[in-house]
Amino acid sequence: MQWRKFKAILKHAYENVSFYHKKFRKAGIKPDDIKSFSDLYKVPFTTKSEIQASPFEDIVARNVNIGRCVKTTTSGSTGIPLTVVSDEIAEDFGFAVWARATFENGLRPLRDRMAIIRHPRFQDGRDLIGMLGVNRRIRISVFDNVERQLRILEDFKPDVIKGYSSSMAILANFCKKKVVGVKPRLVFTGADLLTRKNRELISSAFECEVFDYYGCIEFNQLAWECNEHMGYHINIENVVLEFIKDGEAVAPLEQGEIVCTGLVNYAMPLIRYRLGDVGIPLNEQCSCGRTLPLMKMIEGRIDDFLTTLDGRVISGQIFSENYPFENWEKEGIKHFRVIQEKRDKLTIKLAVREDVFNPVPVLEKASRKLKELFGEGMNIEFQIVDEIEKDPSGKIRIAISRVPAHF
Repeated sequence: MQWRKFKAILKHAYENVSFYHKKFRKAGIKPDDIKSFSDLYKVPFTTKSEIQASPFEDIVARNVNIGRCVKTTTSGSTGIPLTVVSDEIAEDFGFAVWARATFENGLRPLRDRMAIIRHPRFQDGRDLIGMLGVNRRIRISVFDNVERQLRILEDFKPDVIKGYSSSMAILANFCKKKVVGVKPRLVFTGADLLTRKNRELISSAFECEVFDYYGCIEFNQLAWECNEHMGYHINIENVVLEFIKDGEAVAPLEQGEIVCTGLVNYAMPLIRYRLGDVGIPLNEQCSCGRTLPLMKMIEGRIDDFLTTLDGRVISGQIFSENYPFENWEKEGIKHFRVIQEKRDKLTIKLAVREDVFNPVPVLEKASRKLKELFGEGMNIEFQIVDEIEKDPSGKIRIAISRVPAHF
């Protein structure tokens, strides 16, 4: 079924989408040249910057009624707008895969009260939460401070909370320090990386199980956790996921850049689209008994990976594991962010509690540890700021690299 859908969307894109017709002709291929998934390497990658730079009429199908489609615009982490057009079937399919994952993990649509913490401008194209039958729901802005978020949650008393992984961790960290009247049965996270530490923090603070989802604006939900937590079940009915290193598919258990082809959105097909995320394909079946293939915990985005002076690629998620500040809360550090400006320069932004923070010993020790990892020639600059700014999307990234990482 997946192969049949892939061939159909490939043929449709070539015949009806100017962007792909030109792209395929430039590569010297036609849809009939792709005989199996082993031929995928012949199809050129598509990047977000290409889509953003193309005229709107070039990236949408000429045989689709755009007036009946849903348009969603997001700035993502870059601040550069991306508009995604989805037809009715794609919207319905997005609803179906989301419903499957949440129902399987315990959502009771006609009974549960759900709180959704997200960007205030972002709305479900057709109100998926309402379509699921969750009529008792409230939306909370991710840009509200945690005190206001908590007040709303205590008043609403949700059974389920859904939010960005990083924002849920900040809320959980605030809640664990006081007695709160928020006792959800489930927490659903997504949109950005859920680290092991943050999963434990959220689960401990709210005393419930945490289920993570992997998705994006371009393709809706891509993969999801079940209660076995052995990995993420890939929704192969609506996407083809590849894991690529140096232009070729990686072996199971090997880390690779995630490349996605959507199988259901005929209004704006995206073929071999580089998501900028990194993950690991698994070759085992989940003990839950479902046969959907598994991928391992998302390692992060390409621009979350930093590069040492000797060329090693380091996941920015090491900074979520008490590195390079071993006792950062006790040392008076509220939040911090690491930015690799150049190959030989790191900027560390810190929001601190001035009554506790003692900069000289803390920063000297951190500098030594960073040089041990990145190289003695690494230039390190510490900046004290009032707060760590959120991305335009409302997400919070602990590490950002402006140096391309080579996998």
